[in-house]
Amino acid sequence: MSEDIIKWIECSEAFRGKEQLFKELFKKYASAQKALDHARQRGSALRKVTSGMAEKILESCSKSGIQPIAATDISYPHALDAVTAPIVLYVKGDPQVLLSRDPVGIIGARHPSDYSIRICTTFSKELARNKRVIISGFAPGIDRCAHLNCIREGSKTIAVLGCGIGFDYPYGSAEIQKEIAASGAVISEYPPYSKPVRTNFTQRNRLIAALSSKLLVVEASSKSGCLNTVSHALTAGTDVFVIPPHQADVERYRGQAELIRDGAQIAFEPSDLL
Repeated sequence: MSEDIIKWIECSEAFRGKEQLFKELFKKYASAQKALDHARQRGSALRKVTSGMAEKILESCSKSGIQPIAATDISYPHALDAVTAPIVLYVKGDPQVLLSRDPVGIIGARHPSDYSIRICTTFSKELARNKRVIISGFAPGIDRCAHLNCIREGSKTIAVLGCGIGFDYPYGSAEIQKEIAASGAVISEYPPYSKPVRTNFTQRNRLIAALSSKLLVVEASSKSGCLNTVSHALTAGTDVFVIPPHQADVERYRGQAELIRDGAQIAFEPSDLL
């Protein structure tokens, strides 16, 4: 790791929430340092961050086996350019997994029905057998089902966190983070051990959507956070597929019915995603 990555980490923290401004300044100056200097000189409302704080983040990465990847790094997944891309991405595991061909995002409810769990298991196992990398958000329910079934089939999965890598959230899941990282990757735009904040999870959704070549919605109510991920998928140009609702008149499946009515593709079997 070099002084250069320290400056990128400093920029990542300083420009948090203003990534587009950094992108414009970096394009103009071709230097993270110059982009930061210019923004500070013109009085942009950046977060107060020092190089010393960035050094501590880098030290934490080194101790935890986490790799910070700047947007200019060869390992950085430029599929993220379709949305507001993080300035630095933190990765535990194999960064090359992020460059996999045709990865499939699988999302759904945190408290799914038995029907949805069965469908998720069938789809995730078959996709894994066909060497598709599965991307999800590491939440309980459908996300966790997709990650674990992928691992059980000996394939790779990517967990996109709404907190820092290493923070035990959801509580009791630290070992699963390690299991995913052993063959795939755990990623976050937040520094190691950052606590989860509610708004982080809607932010995380854009990364799931952009990294996926196809996005499968397994279960979604009319108020589901999955619909936020779908909106990002439409922005990123990701194809959206939906499992037919088990009961179209039941609220827990209403989001799926609405997506199908709005033109989402129906996935009747795993081959529809292959």
